[in-house]
Amino acid sequence: MRLLDQGMLRFVVLQELDRQPCHGYELIKRLAEQSGGVYSPSPGMIYPMLSMLEELGLVAASAEGNKRLHHLTRQGKVFLEENRKLAEAIAQRLEALRKDEWESLRIHLQSLRDAVQERLAQAQARPQAAAQMEKILEQALEQIRSM
Repeated sequence: MRLLDQGMLRFVVLQELDRQPCHGYELIKRLAEQSGGVYSPSPGMIYPMLSMLEELGLVAASAEGNKRLHHLTRQGKVFLEENRKLAEAIAQRLEALRKDEWESLRIHLQSLRDAVQERLAQAQARPQAAAQMEKILEQALEQIRSM
């Protein structure tokens, strides 16, 4: 389930950068903390988003060692202010996730997804590992559906 689409993520990123400039990975951590660990965008979502926002002139980045520190431009601040109500509504949605009664289940699903992705990356050399994971996931799915 995708909690935020790219359009919504853009406003969340701009709002976070308005609070404090940060690096991409730091931004991922802040969004995960903001949602109580329920929503954690991947680097594959955040870094292209930051590049797009730079191209639009809403964000600028400065080199800081190997990393890039991202911050809002004046144009980004104006854009965010013009869309403040929408940005706040999206931020409230993330905050509501933190309080959701299903939070624990969602955190476990997120952890499961992360573990599977991590193991798949490592399984390139061991094809049988992917087959084992598929079997485990199929069994879990059957058990959940039979509840």
